[in-house]
Amino acid sequence: MSEKKTDLDATIKTQLASLTMDNANLKKDLEVEKDKNQALTKQCVQLAAVIEGELKSDLMVKIMTKSDYKQADLEPLNVEQLQTIDATLSKSKGATATYKSIRAGNDSTTDSRLTVGNLYGKTREQILAMRGES
Repeated sequence: MSEKKTDLDATIKTQLASLTMDNANLKKDLEVEKDKNQALTKQCVQLAAVIEGELKSDLMVKIMTKSDYKQADLEPLNVEQLQTIDATLSKSKGATATYKSIRAGNDSTTDSRLTVGNLYGKTREQILAMRGES
């Protein structure tokens, strides 16, 4: 019986030592995973800041083209406030896109028949002849 108890004690001690080593290895693995998690969390925060900055700059450009806001007025605002301003401007009466009149030649040309399509591939002399200025 004493021999069985000694064998049992030795088995228990071996298993206890094995469990203790496993526990130590698991603790090391847990610390490594915690460090990885912290690094990934830091990267996510940085990426979110970059994305928010890009969104904010896009909204600022849209707002400045639709209104008289200046960059200094818009910089302190957060993304939600900029989205609200953009939505309000989009609903306003004059929110349609404006296009600048593009004409060839000098501004004194009032001939509305001359369009970019008519002028494509023409030389300066041909354009002047079309306008009646030989």
